Amino acid sequence: MIENKDFEALIRQYDRPNAFFYCDPPYFETEGHYEVVFRKEDHVRLRDTLKGIQGKFMVSYNDCAYIRELYQDFQIEAVTRINNLAQRYDNGSEFPEVLIANYDMEERKKSMPMQMNLFELYGEQKTVRWKGKETEEEPQDT
Repeated sequence: MIENKDFEALIRQYDRPNAFFYCDPPYFETEGHYEVVFRKEDHVRLRDTLKGIQGKFMVSYNDCAYIRELYQDFQIEAVTRINNLAQRYDNGSEFPEVLIANYDMEERKKSMPMQMNLFELYGEQKTVRWKGKETEEEPQDT
């Protein structure tokens, strides 16, 4: 379904406990590059709207101090992505972003089946998670 509504009205219309909202607003301080008008107040309004929902959300933004402060009460994970605009001049150029959510973004990984290994039997703790055909060791707290 495609809707053309203000984000606040759309989120309020579809919000329920099992809802998931992925939001990709214009990056902060790059709003002039988009056809839509999205002011600083709209970034605050988006945060306030998401703060009050029953469901889960994830938002992607450019990584900057203002956005980190605005969403400081939520889970924030720094990531990078290929910078498509710079690829012509700087192959492999990456752009820092943040993923912001109102839930533990690692919860699916934590619930994956774990495989016991010989190191655990002899006191050398190493957790191995099954990932399809591969396994991945996780660092242990010491």
